[in-house]
Amino acid sequence: MGRGRVATNQDPSILSMLDPTPIEVIQTKDANLLVYITGFKDEPLMNFTDTSPLAVEYLSFTTYDGVPASWFYDCQFDGFANELEEEVREQTPQQRLVQNITAMAENGSFPVDLKTVEFDFVVASVSYQHDRGMLQARLNLRMSWLDSRITWDPKNFGNINAIQHNEYEIWLPHLLVVNGVSNSKSLLQEEHKIKIRHNGQVGVEFYNVFISTWCPNPYENWPNEELTCDIVFGLDQGPLESLTLSYNGTWSHPVINSLSEWSLREIRVTPVAGGANMRYTDKQILQAMDGDVALEFAIARNGRFYRNVFSMPILASQILIILSFLLRGYRRGALILVVMVVLMLGLMFLTKHAPTFYIPPIMLAYQHILRTATFCYILHICLMWLELYPPKCKPYGWVTSAINFSPLRLVLCMRLSDSDDFIDSQQQPWREVAKVLNALCFVLINIVCVLVVVTLLPHV
Repeated sequence: MGRGRVATNQDPSILSMLDPTPIEVIQTKDANLLVYITGFKDEPLMNFTDTSPLAVEYLSFTTYDGVPASWFYDCQFDGFANELEEEVREQTPQQRLVQNITAMAENGSFPVDLKTVEFDFVVASVSYQHDRGMLQARLNLRMSWLDSRITWDPKNFGNINAIQHNEYEIWLPHLLVVNGVSNSKSLLQEEHKIKIRHNGQVGVEFYNVFISTWCPNPYENWPNEELTCDIVFGLDQGPLESLTLSYNGTWSHPVINSLSEWSLREIRVTPVAGGANMRYTDKQILQAMDGDVALEFAIARNGRFYRNVFSMPILASQILIILSFLLRGYRRGALILVVMVVLMLGLMFLTKHAPTFYIPPIMLAYQHILRTATFCYILHICLMWLELYPPKCKPYGWVTSAINFSPLRLVLCMRLSDSDDFIDSQQQPWREVAKVLNALCFVLINIVCVLVVVTLLPHV
């Protein structure tokens, strides 16, 4: 048919690029095909009789040479008695039930007797981004309510007790994430399933809903962080502003094995006492928060990993610094330099994990031990200078008296001076000053190390 020339006449400029042109295509029972343009001519533009007619199920239109065109379909033409009749098929019980539900739902209007929508959830995964202060959760959600208008007798619809569909024209509650990262939006925009029972019980289920909320950490306690982040759900309260959200807790919650550095400790569901608190709906309408529900997630960082990884270099460096006082010469200086390299490497890796808006105590511990190691290296240089290249002048008299003062030597765990030591101190006073100075710094360094461990290193 498409290859033969069946036009009854030829007229230019029939179609317009700006205004749509209505075309009537008529197929009669005796296999006649007629094409008209309404209001143009009484005789058809195309008339064709098919000698071997086929059962037409659909029509398709096309253009040639890539010319764009738009097609509008209206197949309710009833101008001829011998036009093909639409085949009338008997509706299935499910089709009749869907039609009945649509009629009883009153164009999806709000059920005036509805007061409460029940709510339930199951957590699939939870993660927390400490650098952005954001909680991310993947949930399965369920809502159910009673709409007394859409009830039916199963005997009249093939014993169908419940029906599941996604395109009902019924009222659906707009569940909002009040404190989401983006503005409040209805979860009905997510993929969902609707199930209606014969007694008017309606249920909506959402699977794998990804929700992000702000949850900044106000406490400066890295890596021992424990937070309580919440996701607040609310409803568009309807025209009567009397709709509340109620948690029923019928779904069982599986154990969540988190693969991140944060673990989920507890989940709590608490109603929000609105009071003077207000929020905006997805339609930017201001309403009170009475009837909203908050899901509180108690999460904690795996602080034991960070405590073990970043505390060990500090403890090892303290031990090496203390042992360096037992060495002499270049071996002592080399050991202190090794300690400084270890501390700087640990501090470099620590900056990749620690928060940047404050200085954690463990970072202060690294700084103090690094300063201590620097002081010990300078002390080592001074002691070598006093022992190998002492000043030619004698020390002050009170310095000589102090290095021979027995209580001081006892406190510094040094041997009490006898006559030989006294003679040596008179002949080589600066070498004895170096010994006393080394012992005094040894005691002070031990005190500093103890204070750093007790006050700055993280504990369980």
